[in-house]
Order: sequence, then structure tokens, then C-alpha cells
Amino acid sequence: MNISVIIPAYNASETLGEALISVEQQHVQPFEVVVVNDGSTDATADVIQSFMGRLPLVCVNQTNAGLGAARNAGMRAAKGDAWAFLDADDVWGSNKLAHARDYLIRFPDVQWFYTPIFEWSPGMHGSGIRMRACPKIQNVEDFLAFNPIVPSTVVMRSKVAFRWEEERDMQEDVGAYLALFSKGVMPMKIPHCTTKYRLDFGMTADAEGHVEKVMRAVEKARELGHISDALFALYEVRKSYELARTYKKRGDQAKQKHWKEDALRKADGVEVPARLKWRLRFLI
Repeated sequence: MNISVIIPAYNASETLGEALISVEQQHVQPFEVVVVNDGSTDATADVIQSFMGRLPLVCVNQTNAGLGAARNAGMRAAKGDAWAFLDADDVWGSNKLAHARDYLIRFPDVQWFYTPIFEWSPGMHGSGIRMRACPKIQNVEDFLAFNPIVPSTVVMRSKVAFRWEEERDMQEDVGAYLALFSKGVMPMKIPHCTTKYRLDFGMTADAEGHVEKVMRAVEKARELGHISDALFALYEVRKSYELARTYKKRGDQAKQKHWKEDALRKADGVEVPARLKWRLRFLI
């Protein structure tokens, strides 16, 4: 089972080295590591060059086109049996690819997989790390209510007809997943937490802007018939909840209160799973 690691990188010189070291330290080594330099203007190219003798590294250089386009370029260049995605500001535990290979072999009929994450805030007092809740996805409602799939956890067979969103005013992942769900191609959860997801860095630093891009992608999915109006309304509740949760972590009580009230207002008349209702009322 040959696994191609795909890493998009745009002005990622501060963090790319950590990501590549985490690949280098894997107990099961990748078939190749495809790094897509998406028009970087910093020292990203130098970081990539420094790993050329240490990893089976393939560098794809392109004019800046955005995260979705960079991942798609990596997929086109990759030659492995499966893709394992890693963003340039995240890192893997050393057993990530071992678990991925195990599940790819054990479950040949499953086309893609995801894992839980550790939310990671380097430099914070204390450990700066916590495990995020990550339910199993059995249907589209589960995904929209709990939103557990982070791209740096995804492992996918390379024969899957899959494409990340390339429109830059939309989030690149959520609509792409919904397109798969609409075809009945559901993922399997690998229970091992093997990814550290960096918070308050890159796109997660602008929480509200990030949610706006996500909702534009979900609106597109609704227009394409991938989800219903009711499911769209459920996702609106979920994203307001996430904003309240984000501002609670940041200690911004005013914005936490605003987004909690927004989530509760949007939940009126919407069929919200009991677990999400409980989180709305008691966790934020």
C-alpha cells in the first residue's frame, strides 16, 4: 500500500519544517511526499529544499491559486494508491501512516477515512493541547451537526472521484465532502488521534471570516442539490455554536454571548440532535 502525502504550502516557512519533520518521523514511511509551493514569496522554497535528501519529496511549483487548488495539484502529481493530506501548519503523531495503512488494508471497500484531532496552541501556558470531540459519521446529519473532519486527518484512496473546492471565496473542504456524501461515499473514523491541529493560525485566526467562507460553500452545496434546506439550517446552527465556542476559548465573553444567542435563535424550528442541543446550552 503506497501512500502519497500531500502538503499545500503558501508562505509557510514558519511551520512547514515542523510538518515535514512529523512526516520524517513516521514509523511507516510514505511512498512520496508531494509539497505544492503555491506561489510563496517567503522562504518556503528553502525549507522544501532542505528536506530533499531526507524524504522522498516531490515539489510542485505553481502560481498562487489557493488551498483547494494546491491540494488538487498535489493529487494530480501523486502516484500512490492513497492520499494522506497534511496542511503545512499542522503535524502528525509518528503512528499516523501506520494506522492509515492498517485501515486501508483491513477495510478495502471503504474509500476514505478521518481521525480525531488534538487542538494545539503552541506557546500557550500549560500543555496548550486538548482532544476535540469527534463522533462517527453515519449520515450527512452527523457531519453537519458535529463537523468532525479536518483535512489534515483525511486519508483517501486515489481512485476516488474527489476534488477540493477551488473558488477562493469558499472554504475548500466542506462542499467537497458533501459532494461525496450525496453519492453515498461515506468515510470511516479511525479512532486513533494522530493529528495536532494548530489553532489561531492561518485561516483559523479569522474565525468569522472562516465561517463566512464555509457557509458560502454549503450554500453552493444546497444549490447543487447535495443537501436540503433543513440540513442547511442545521449547519447554520452548528457554525454559530462553533463561533461561540471559539470566543469562549479566547476569553471574549461579549462575542461568546452573541454567537451563543445567535445559535439558540437559529435552532428554533430546526431539528437539532440532542448532543448538539446539550452543548449549546451547557458547554458555552
